Amino acid sequence: MTYEQILRYLRISGSPDQKTKEMIHQGMEMAKATSQPKRMFQVYPCSMQADGVQIGHVLFEGEKIQKWLKDCDLCAILAVTLGAPCDQLLRSFSISNPAFAVVLQAVFADYTEDFCDLTEKEIQAANPGYSLGKRFSPGYPGLPLTYQKQIFTMLDITKRIGIYLTDSYLMIPSKSVSAFVGLKKG
Repeated sequence: MTYEQILRYLRISGSPDQKTKEMIHQGMEMAKATSQPKRMFQVYPCSMQADGVQIGHVLFEGEKIQKWLKDCDLCAILAVTLGAPCDQLLRSFSISNPAFAVVLQAVFADYTEDFCDLTEKEIQAANPGYSLGKRFSPGYPGLPLTYQKQIFTMLDITKRIGIYLTDSYLMIPSKSVSAFVGLKKG
């Protein structure tokens, strides 16, 4: 977690007031103590199709995913979560201290991104000779949330790391991410 990144999530430019600084530091300590992070990834061959991209045995339809995975030989699909205790903490503070809940939300968002970055480093280490593209997730413009269902099935995410998918394709715990990362030779 980085203090500067948390400020960015809070949309604070410049130096925050002392109370906000204290809440950020308190939130960072709580995040470390409360979270139960888990992460996973799987790398699949990928190939362009007329109407999408074949990743493993699954066709993900759409022009945007074709654009993101252009020239990629492989595609990693990753999932990370901070775990249910973070959601419980956010719910508790949203009632008792809404201002702190906003800060904690930003802290958890940054912490989740840290675990995504760590997972990308593992993907890179497991695939020497490949360069990684940018990480992108269902819900990005042109990438439907419905991709979540296919991702969850492919990786068996619920069983393996305890993230559940709602009927509207949102993840529980909320501080969870699924994403694609293209890998290019060279």
